[in-house]
Amino acid sequence: MRKVKKINIMVKAFYDIFGTLPLLITLYIYPLIPNKIPIHYWMNGTIDRWGSKNELFIVPIIIFLLFVIFKPKFFYLSFNYEPEDKITRWNNYYFLIILNILVYTNIYISLNYETCLDNFNFYNFFACAICFLFGFYGNYIPNCSRISSFSIRNKYTLENHIIWHKTHRFCGILWFTGSIMFFPMLLFNSNYYLLAIVILMLCIFLISPIIYMKYLHKKYIKGELKDNTRRKRVQHSH
Repeated sequence: MRKVKKINIMVKAFYDIFGTLPLLITLYIYPLIPNKIPIHYWMNGTIDRWGSKNELFIVPIIIFLLFVIFKPKFFYLSFNYEPEDKITRWNNYYFLIILNILVYTNIYISLNYETCLDNFNFYNFFACAICFLFGFYGNYIPNCSRISSFSIRNKYTLENHIIWHKTHRFCGILWFTGSIMFFPMLLFNSNYYLLAIVILMLCIFLISPIIYMKYLHKKYIKGELKDNTRRKRVQHSH
């Protein structure tokens, strides 16, 4: 119980600091920002919508309300299942840091849009963030339990424990190794090449597991699905 309270104090401090910083920094930089700023632009740096600098407060206020004022229950730990608490905690940390970077990026672009959009592309950061998230889940998902909120729960994985294990191991390998391969491509490409790579990555990461689950289901129906995991455990015990 003492451990839970100690970690929750650290979690609360993290939320309070990184939930307040975006609003404070926006207030501090606000007088330096031009009244008219770019709100939306394409991957090639072409600005297609302008707006008021007051719009910069939208995301910081949402962050402040969500992480500092309201604090939904799922932000805190219960230790009913410790691995679930751990992945939830780190997932919330990652989400909050990404939101912080989003705010600071918008401020930077608002101050330097005349020169930075030719060299700096926010879409690269966004694509790399998605890629890193798949790698993060890929490292965790092979060992998740059936009560985990981050597991793959559908009619295929729940009908048989072998399909469950093989699917989660497959997704773990695919997402972790795939994120390592895609990350440099997402970091250094731009314009519509970046969009094509993102679409390709999402198709591979999301469609491949569905195809694999259906393949395992057909083998299970035919009685050809073997439990290799149990055999490995027996061999290991000897």
